[in-house]
Amino acid sequence: MSSSISPLHRAVTSGDVSLVKRLLAAGSDPNAADSHGRTPIVFAECIKNDELFEQIVELLIAHGADVNACNDTPLYSAVFYGKKHLVERLLKAGAGVRSNNLLHIVAEKGDDTILALLLGDKRSEEMIDGEDANGRTSAFLAAQHDHKRCLKMLIAKGADLSRADLQGESVMEAIFENMTKPVEFLTEVLDASVTLERGEKNKYFVDFGFLAPRKTGGQMSVISRLLVSASEEEKTSVLQHPVIELYLSIKWSRMCYFFYLWIFAYVLFVLSFSVYVMLCRDYRNLDVLVTASRWISIWSGACLLGHGVLECCLTHGNHFRKYEMWLNLACTSLSLIVAIAGKRDGNREDELAAPNWVLHVTSIAILLSWTELMLLIGRLPTYGYYALMFSAVLQNVIRVLLAFLCLVVGFSLSFSIEFANCSEFNDPWRALVKTTVMMMGEFDYSDLFTGLERPASRVIFLLFVILTSIVLMNLMVGLAVSDIQCLQMVSHARKLEKMADFLAQLEKVLTSEKFKKRWLPQIVQKILRRNFIDVRYELETSARFRRSKKLSSKLIDSLVAIAKSQKNRRLKFNEDF
Repeated sequence: MSSSISPLHRAVTSGDVSLVKRLLAAGSDPNAADSHGRTPIVFAECIKNDELFEQIVELLIAHGADVNACNDTPLYSAVFYGKKHLVERLLKAGAGVRSNNLLHIVAEKGDDTILALLLGDKRSEEMIDGEDANGRTSAFLAAQHDHKRCLKMLIAKGADLSRADLQGESVMEAIFENMTKPVEFLTEVLDASVTLERGEKNKYFVDFGFLAPRKTGGQMSVISRLLVSASEEEKTSVLQHPVIELYLSIKWSRMCYFFYLWIFAYVLFVLSFSVYVMLCRDYRNLDVLVTASRWISIWSGACLLGHGVLECCLTHGNHFRKYEMWLNLACTSLSLIVAIAGKRDGNREDELAAPNWVLHVTSIAILLSWTELMLLIGRLPTYGYYALMFSAVLQNVIRVLLAFLCLVVGFSLSFSIEFANCSEFNDPWRALVKTTVMMMGEFDYSDLFTGLERPASRVIFLLFVILTSIVLMNLMVGLAVSDIQCLQMVSHARKLEKMADFLAQLEKVLTSEKFKKRWLPQIVQKILRRNFIDVRYELETSARFRRSKKLSSKLIDSLVAIAKSQKNRRLKFNEDF
């Protein structure tokens, strides 16, 4: 050993408690450093016996040893080896908590008693969302190792569940991928955010810190990550929790005018494009109206296309499942092509001589535009249920047709052979279209069998009527009706999901630093700041409050029930202990 090592260093290394006592009593310096700057308290790491380790460290602290020597090594060792009493003693002595990723160590080990001591120190608040070398926060490690109690404690202190590591995986994703019963866990966390304060008049408070942990920036990041991480069943359960529903309702009431502005822009685009297309087909010398509708459709379509591209860039997760986003991009792109490339000079002959591809693109674009408008109106809270019914029936029809496609193709090919003299069955494609129409009941029986006396044709036709028109069509109707009855259970969650998705995308744009600083004047920035809600929200049960805030009685009653349940649970816990 180096000559700079004092006798106290050697006594601490050997674990000799009596010798350490004598040396300290004789005046040995507990902060004497060796040639590497290590003090005796650092050498206590060499002690294998836990009891001797704690006794010697206590002696050194009592005689003024620097608990932050060598970058907080003593506290790190106490935390790593799970020495609760010593951690408490070192914290009281002023040991630093800002280095060595102490919260990460405890969260990974799942030691909630030591984590409570560290979180009880106000200095640890700045380290709640501290990252390790891989970009992981302590909450991420707690979720990854399924330590629910530790994660609850970190969330209570403001841990951000939307924070992601260097691979882009967020804490919320770690919860759903690694924790058992994640929906039950999140339900318990959300329930704990509703509190009741008894007095002359009961006061109910909802803490949105779990959903909006950041002091500044986006308040929808946690819910946005939830939508990406959870399965459909999990989202249905979590989104319908009263706390999340209240949070989304408040955010929607402050930001819905952006949505109405979006609908207005889309209605303007669809109407102007429709007028332009119809006037091109039936000109009638309305030059001013044609020009105006064309330029309105170009400018509004360009703005909506830009919105669609921005939505695509801001969307997390699987882009292929965002069919409304792709529909918006397709209809606006095609409409712009028609409006720009399909310019008319007032000559009817030019219209008639237009290439076929222009006519086809025009017909597809106008159909997609009105379809997208229907889906957009379906996002409104009042009409969301009907849009969901349409979507469910459409999905069922597609599934059934795909499942029985072979049967339909077989009948169409058979008909193309049996009714070869009929123009509708001249080729396989026409035969398939005609067969699909016949499934709806339009048989044209007398026309098909005029002058035809082959029994096989009538047998095949009879089988078609029984298997497709009766069995297959009634099967689709039955599935549609059964699904619509089940939709009442999930429609509310789907409506909240659409609402949350729109709010998250809008907030990303509004909270962009470049967007705020470069493009918006100060007065507009003040208006946008009104969109942020306070983390602590006081809830009232009066009818006046419900009407003014446009909150349903069912929602408020659910929150009140949760608050009372949490209050009774805390009272029972205090009585037991």
